[in-house]
Amino acid sequence: MPGVNEINLKVNVTYGDAMLNDEASPETAVTLFVFWGIILPLIATVGLIGNILTIIVLWRKEMSSTTILYLRGLVVTDTGILVGSVLALTPISCANYLRGDALLYFKDTVYPVLHTPAYYIVMTLQQCNVWITVSVSMERYIAICHPFRAARLISRRKTVIVMVIIAVVSLLYNIPHLFASEATPCTSQLATVGAVACLMVGTTYFGNTDVYKIYRTVMYTIVIYVIPFAALLILNSFLIKELMTMQRRRSGTNIHEENEANLSLVLVLIVIVFIFCQTPGLISQFDVISIDDFFGWLAVSNLLFAINSAVNFLIYTAFGRKFRKVLLRIFRHVFNKNRSLSQSSYR
Repeated sequence: MPGVNEINLKVNVTYGDAMLNDEASPETAVTLFVFWGIILPLIATVGLIGNILTIIVLWRKEMSSTTILYLRGLVVTDTGILVGSVLALTPISCANYLRGDALLYFKDTVYPVLHTPAYYIVMTLQQCNVWITVSVSMERYIAICHPFRAARLISRRKTVIVMVIIAVVSLLYNIPHLFASEATPCTSQLATVGAVACLMVGTTYFGNTDVYKIYRTVMYTIVIYVIPFAALLILNSFLIKELMTMQRRRSGTNIHEENEANLSLVLVLIVIVFIFCQTPGLISQFDVISIDDFFGWLAVSNLLFAINSAVNFLIYTAFGRKFRKVLLRIFRHVFNKNRSLSQSSYR
């Protein structure tokens, strides 16, 4: 997650090779409070409701294709990212602006302890999410552009293996983050007035090494952005081209091809939103933003990161025919069941 390591505004914030000593300006505190303290929880709440409904639909027996397996992985990681984003960003942004006793206690005591494991979990979820998106794009590319090879190359077993590999590699790849920061006692200048104890997120010796800095910036950019973005752009360009061809010869298209095309359209839209929401995070990896604008950009990029994990339900509902049918069937079943129960209670 871009910028999570720079969220605690009470500690030094790395900006390129410069160090921002952080008591953030009042303007910065207001900006982060608006984006992360107000807008982010609202988006996360709506997104979690949508993701729960998505989970209910995607785990139905009639939703059992290999693509659906990938989409299940996406919704699980999306849900984790939304929860992690709120826990990592909302309390600390509220504490720096509202400064209530409970919030300051969280900021000075709880947050520094939770920061390192929470950062590891969110980074792992992001990597899983990115590479599941790439994998399902590859699966759709094979199914649509090379249908005669699909039966040999695509199977539920292979899909499960791919997702397990993604999860294991993501868990292992992000382990260095666990050794890069730790909770340390505050200096007297940074201690909150009246606080019983004060901790801050400090950088370890390993976190200050060039090896970790290269891993956190260069490797992160390559693994999370450059390679996935290149793969998604290439695969989805071929997909869009083939979908347009199928649209032109629609009169001769059978039901199976229509369903495959619709599923691929949904995926293309997911990828477009994904690239749009992730690109600001990519830009923030480079020293192209002035220090004055850094926190504003950080606020927007992290918010878009959360939005990406909250909007897939809307795409499924608006453009996924089968998803919409199953969802309506579930709503009708619940409505009819509640109506029959209410009618029986009056008898």
